Amino acid sequence: MFTSEDLKQRLHFIRLDAQAIDVLKSFSGIIEDKLPSILTSFYEHIGKYPDVSRFFNDTAHMKSAASKQVEHWKLILTGKFDSHYVDSVRRVGRVHARIGLEPQYYLSGYTFIVNQILQELMHALAGKKGLNRKDMNRYAAAQDTFLRAAMLDMDLAIHFFNEARAEEAKQKMLEMAKHFESSVGAITEVVASASTELESTARSMTGIADQTHEESVSVAASIAQATEGVSSAARSVEDMGKAVDEIAKQMSQASSLAGRSVETANSASNTIRTLSASADKVGEVISLISDIAEQTNLLALNATIESARAGEAGKGFAVVASEVKSLANQTARATEDISGQIKQMLDITETAVKAIDDIHAAISELNAVSLSINSSVEEQAISTREIARNTSEAAAGNQSVSDAIQRVASYADNTKTANREVVSSSGELGRVASELERQVAQFLEHIRAA
Repeated sequence: MFTSEDLKQRLHFIRLDAQAIDVLKSFSGIIEDKLPSILTSFYEHIGKYPDVSRFFNDTAHMKSAASKQVEHWKLILTGKFDSHYVDSVRRVGRVHARIGLEPQYYLSGYTFIVNQILQELMHALAGKKGLNRKDMNRYAAAQDTFLRAAMLDMDLAIHFFNEARAEEAKQKMLEMAKHFESSVGAITEVVASASTELESTARSMTGIADQTHEESVSVAASIAQATEGVSSAARSVEDMGKAVDEIAKQMSQASSLAGRSVETANSASNTIRTLSASADKVGEVISLISDIAEQTNLLALNATIESARAGEAGKGFAVVASEVKSLANQTARATEDISGQIKQMLDITETAVKAIDDIHAAISELNAVSLSINSSVEEQAISTREIARNTSEAAAGNQSVSDAIQRVASYADNTKTANREVVSSSGELGRVASELERQVAQFLEHIRAA
């Protein structure tokens, strides 16, 4: 903040005391009337240079600026270096800062205006009659005082230009600091929050990984046990399949044997029936022999009767007749015995035929049952082989699952290790965020204090 004390120091340093100001005032009347033409000439000069004239909208704008410059230069020429003057030069410096008119143009403008004013002083002195050394000394003193006043004005204008630029820069710095604080502060908060959440998540994931590892180990053990059970079942089913195949083989042999037994029973039944028919025929022959024996016996009886009638002549015939009768009786008894035996044989044959028929029926039924059992056994063998195949596949599948579970356990271990690193990194990130927040706070303090 520029104070009256600062102004006093500058006036003292540049040697603008009351005596010097009186010298300046003694010539102010000569120059004040020339100021409008000098400033008009100055702005016409500016109009020739686009780099400077671009700061003005039009001619009217230049005229307005020239009018304000006239008033300002009057304050300088009259030596009124008070608060009013300070406000005026402050406006000049701040306007130049606001529109971006760099000091190089301001210095060039000062050179133009100061040169014009000095020329007017010279013309005034040259037009005076009876010019002497005293007048020359007064002119030199006026010129020296004016140059010091002009340098003071230039110094203050540049001071306020720089002050305005500094305030603008500081304001921009404050805005940047505010934006920086808002952005970086938000970022540090987000980073801090994210690091906290990341650490929490990582710890949670570590817990999950631990639980996953424990569960996977437990599942792996269960699957290993199940795999062993399935493998054992597969071996049992395989053994059962072999047994079923052997049963099927034996049932096939039994079925074949039953078939052959049926054929044998049929053959035996046919043979016995043939034997029965032959026995019937033998019975018929025996019956015929029995009839012949009866007739022979009857003839022998008749011969005996006739021999008795013949007396002595018939005795030899009677003997023959007696022998014939005896043979006929023996034949009759023999035929009776044979008939009894044949009858007994026929009864036995009939019983055998009935038994063989029953055996034939039983063997036929057994053969049918054997065929049915053989078919069922074959189906069971197919089913057993399918079960064995499925059981083997299940065992292989369980082994694959067991391998996968072991890989999951390995992945869980890797995840747990990675999560520990994440927890460590997130903790470090949180510390870095805290340090960044502290450094940002210090940086902002330095900016605000500048």
